Amino acid sequence: MRRMLAAAIAVTTMTTLATAAGDVAFVYKFEPGKSQKYRLQINTEMEMTGMQASQVADMMVTVACVSKKADAYAMTLTFDKVDASNTIGGNMTADPTAIKMVGKSVGFTVDANGTVSDIGPGAGFDAWPEVQQVVEPTLKNWYVYLPGNTVKVGGTWKRDNHRDKSAAGSEYVSNESFKYREMKKLKAHDVAVVDEDVTTEVGGSSQTPVGVFNLAGTGKGKFEFQFDPAIGAIRFFKGSMDTDINMTPQSGGDPMKTTVTNHIERELIE
Repeated sequence: MRRMLAAAIAVTTMTTLATAAGDVAFVYKFEPGKSQKYRLQINTEMEMTGMQASQVADMMVTVACVSKKADAYAMTLTFDKVDASNTIGGNMTADPTAIKMVGKSVGFTVDANGTVSDIGPGAGFDAWPEVQQVVEPTLKNWYVYLPGNTVKVGGTWKRDNHRDKSAAGSEYVSNESFKYREMKKLKAHDVAVVDEDVTTEVGGSSQTPVGVFNLAGTGKGKFEFQFDPAIGAIRFFKGSMDTDINMTPQSGGDPMKTTVTNHIERELIE
């Protein structure tokens, strides 16, 4: 069931300073040789055919810019600390894969708008096959899509029909809309507060420990992030995504209705 939970999480589970008028250039600033530390908290709740399960993870990670490559950047994410637990049928246990992640790194590429690709394990990450279905979608959603231009307070942007496919085989078509709500202070930093709404269609298929399932479902999420134009980075991000999926065994049988809710909170520490 713990592996089924991880599979379900994978199916479900953004350069200039602001002007006095509040206009903000929503542009990432990646600099080779620089790194940032984050605290990441993820709480996933799942219900599958009447059975409830959840997973809670609390991590400290370091994201480093390694080099510039054409119009993108080579990056690494290193797990400095990982605490995780699974609750199935009311029984909570420590996640045995958490300790295997500490000190390990994942490499990836990110472009100017925040689209992540080329995700792969660093040297010695022997537990990668066990955690890929959770880590990969987390990294793909690490950077919010930014327009790469200046937006006024109250202004909007969007990304339609963004297609993605997980390593497990599930496919997604997402529509994202953004609204720059206001400028405010966050611990002495000027940050632009942005609201994000996401809708997703889920399809494809997924390999699980009990067989291959065809997927059909929809998801809806609401998020907020706080972008610091002085450093070209998101200082705070939070929100939740609700996804309803029918998982139908390819071997035959009735679809299993699965509901997954992901809550996420991420904060730039330094």
